[in-house]
Amino acid sequence: MRVAELLGTVGLDGQETKYPAQLSGGQQQRVALARALAPSPGLLLLDEPLSALDAQVRLHLRDQLRQLQRNLGVTTIMVTHDQDEALAIADRIVVMRQGEIEQIGTPEEVFTRPATPFVAGFLGDMNFIPGTIGADGRITAGKVEFRVAGLTGFDPADKVSLCIRPADIMVGELSEDMPNRLNATVETVSFRGNFHRLSVSCPQIGQNLDIELRQKGRSTVEIVEGAALAIALPPEELVVFPAGN
Repeated sequence: MRVAELLGTVGLDGQETKYPAQLSGGQQQRVALARALAPSPGLLLLDEPLSALDAQVRLHLRDQLRQLQRNLGVTTIMVTHDQDEALAIADRIVVMRQGEIEQIGTPEEVFTRPATPFVAGFLGDMNFIPGTIGADGRITAGKVEFRVAGLTGFDPADKVSLCIRPADIMVGELSEDMPNRLNATVETVSFRGNFHRLSVSCPQIGQNLDIELRQKGRSTVEIVEGAALAIALPPEELVVFPAGN
């Protein structure tokens, strides 16, 4: 029976006799997915399929949806404003802004090599540091000259935006003997479960930076407000965009 087959596909075996009010939000979303799959479509369009669900249900259904799509082999276009959802589910991501395509690529490509500042900031947090290209190819920001790996396409005196993700900043003993080293002071600390989120002031560049400290014991850094902190911005983790883009 087709109904039983579809309910089994979306993990709702034995729920045939229930009324909508007897189903949880996640179960109702799976029923909607089963209805979309009923005519055996060659293309499946999903518009915010996991919205309005609590966090745990959303994570569970996200994994189920990815596995279901792989099992059925149905080409699926999913619209979402949840960056984590897009990165976890998609084979290819299309980032759009005001109706225009900003970048197309694999999740890893758009996350690690964003084409524009909008993409960089949309797919995860990003620190932006204004700077100027120097005659030696380094970037001057405040009182610091930053080295950037593989910098091309810029001329001396060009205004740029130097970008790095909070999780890519090295701290404490991990920053020793590294280029692009800064002295910072911890201003705020926020515990986020899997990591600590720090906001640190950096007088040498005249602004604050956000840092994600993800592993306990990865360094001897003291993560308390007011503590002095040595940090480094690895040249290979820095991304450069023309200023104003």
